[in-house]
Amino acid sequence: MNLKTKQFFSNLPYDLSSSIAVFLVAIPLCLGIAHASGAPLFSGIISGFVGGIVVGTFSKSALSVSGPTASLTAIVLSGIKDLGNFEAFLLALLIAGMIQTLLGILRTGALSAYLPSATVVGMSVAIGLLLVIKQLPHLIGYDVEEFGVEEFDITQEDVNESYHDPHEVKETNSLMLLVHAFRNLQSNVLMIGVISLLSFWIWDKYFAKKFKYVPASLVAIIIGTGSNLLLGHLLPGGALSQDHLVTLPIFKNPSELFAHLDFPNFSYWDQGPVWTLALTIAFASSLESLLSVEVVDKLDEENRKTPMSQELIAQGLGNMACGLAGGIPITSVVVRGTVNASSGAKTKFSAIFHGAWIGISVLLFPKFMNTIPLASLAAILTFTGLKLAKPAMFKLMFQKGYSQFLPFLVTVVVTFFTNVLIGTFCGILVALVFVLYEDHRTAIYREERHGKFRRIVLGENLGFFHKAKIKAILENQPSGITLEIDGTRTLHMDQDIKELIHEFRKNSHRKGITVILGGIPNMENDIESLKKEMSESYQKLLKNNQEWVEERTAEDPEFFARNAEGQSPQTLFIGCSDSRVPVNVITKTNPGEIFVTRNIANVVSVDDMSLFSVVQYAIDALNVKHIIVCGHIGCGGVRAALHGKATGLIDNWITHIKDVYLKHRDELDALPEDKREERLIHLNVAEQVVNLYKTGMIQNALAKYGFPEIHGWVYDIRNGQISEVDYKDILSKELGGLYGYPK
Repeated sequence: MNLKTKQFFSNLPYDLSSSIAVFLVAIPLCLGIAHASGAPLFSGIISGFVGGIVVGTFSKSALSVSGPTASLTAIVLSGIKDLGNFEAFLLALLIAGMIQTLLGILRTGALSAYLPSATVVGMSVAIGLLLVIKQLPHLIGYDVEEFGVEEFDITQEDVNESYHDPHEVKETNSLMLLVHAFRNLQSNVLMIGVISLLSFWIWDKYFAKKFKYVPASLVAIIIGTGSNLLLGHLLPGGALSQDHLVTLPIFKNPSELFAHLDFPNFSYWDQGPVWTLALTIAFASSLESLLSVEVVDKLDEENRKTPMSQELIAQGLGNMACGLAGGIPITSVVVRGTVNASSGAKTKFSAIFHGAWIGISVLLFPKFMNTIPLASLAAILTFTGLKLAKPAMFKLMFQKGYSQFLPFLVTVVVTFFTNVLIGTFCGILVALVFVLYEDHRTAIYREERHGKFRRIVLGENLGFFHKAKIKAILENQPSGITLEIDGTRTLHMDQDIKELIHEFRKNSHRKGITVILGGIPNMENDIESLKKEMSESYQKLLKNNQEWVEERTAEDPEFFARNAEGQSPQTLFIGCSDSRVPVNVITKTNPGEIFVTRNIANVVSVDDMSLFSVVQYAIDALNVKHIIVCGHIGCGGVRAALHGKATGLIDNWITHIKDVYLKHRDELDALPEDKREERLIHLNVAEQVVNLYKTGMIQNALAKYGFPEIHGWVYDIRNGQISEVDYKDILSKELGGLYGYPK
């Protein structure tokens, strides 16, 4: 035997037992849905047979089971009524199957990947809740509603016309039906329902692992059916009436069976309503099939994934067969698939076998089938519903956040009160709102503010929905700045966004804003204007130099001659690179009086060889007497370190300032937010002074000369004032008693 044959025989016991469990549940569902659809009852049996044999053969889904579904009853009911006869409806169903097959060939099943997972989970939970509520009346003997109806609202077509027990036919929804069910409770049905529930639970909990080939659902049906027969022998009138049992049509011979078959009337092929209905059935059944397969795939312990386009082809062929043979529309059905998975099915042969059982039961043993209590089937579906609608699922979805929980909740609620298609559509709309909101937020990847210069970095994909966000940011830019609009990350930009940027740049002069464009496709800067501005700013520097030379020479003719003789500064100034801190200006000193080095945020780091080369030269060659570490209010490096903003290449550099923050975190976090940055600027200066004192070159100089003195300053750009920083406490804690420093 080859490998496939071996696998078939090894899986056969599981697939056979699970197929029987699914078949027993499917029979009453097929009959009930056909009745609710306003179609001949036997059409439901035909669809169940085709869903197993035809769809099961061509589908590549391991666990999904197809058949008539309650979600399409309204479409079928109105379709038959609008067309005037069932034969015209069958033609529409045949065409719908052709459309589905074409959709599969065109690979449209791949669109199922775009279904939000929250709505798929919500659909399965809603079906589970409906199953529980719908099966409770059947469990206690109020079988006035057709078995298999899933909608919350109840129509006249949902009512079992052959129901003989006394009952109130006033129900308009499932909650009213449930209330009336308790008023019309049948004790013998309740007993069988409870026995079936207990047998299912006990077998599933204690024996299922030991007897893997026997599903709990099959045990529940056998015990429930046996209990009904036993009650009939022990108690007069104890057996259930036919109202509470499966009711299959009984045919005396094959010709009588074929007399119940209906065939499409091809004379309606050129009528518009037929094609409209065909399109409606095709798209509705395709969507439900894709959704159902998504749910059932999640139940597969082997994590197999169904090829969705192939599934559409299989469903299309199935609906074509139903149209030709007198059935009603079929889809992949969550309820049947869940029963199949929970019964231990391994391969698609379970679905095929279940279809074969449906055909055999109708032909060979309908009388035996008509002894199965609906209460036993309701017990199985109740457990199926509880499995689909676990309370823990609500908690899990809530923990995933509102973007997952709200689409899930909307899908559950709307599906519960309407049907699967409407509920899923509403869930997708809510999920789409969150997608658009998140997409709206990412229109701007980053907004940088560097004083008079600002940069807006655009996102990767900019569509029409981003227009409002970008427009608001552009309009909120202050006057007198230079603004770069950076589109180097952008892969796609909608024409509306391009026009918006163009209009903003054209009118920016009114607010004194200079706009620079970077990397935006098919948009360039005003090169002539920009070059003119660049040339003017550069020439201004040369002109200013000439004016300064003339002014200094007029004041002191010997100034440049003395300056050329050499420098003898008494002070080394270690400052920030910020252009708003002009050393000679704020100290009112002349060239040659202060030796200067700068870096971002005036950091003293042993990794900075450039800085310590300057320090060594200042001490050894210039013999400076003072070293000043000067920070300033409004330091961008300190601000970036404090707020954790990404700053590109200098991220590693400002880690030194983050270390200062972590060292003094308790003190800084206790301050109001508006005071925190200024305090960190002072602490950063103090720490950098201490870092200088830790170096060998400073310690050697102090030991040799007794100088330089080191000072900490903070320059306030708001008023030009310099304040001294007290670093003695930090110095004492870190170096007290070492290298001669006082404790």
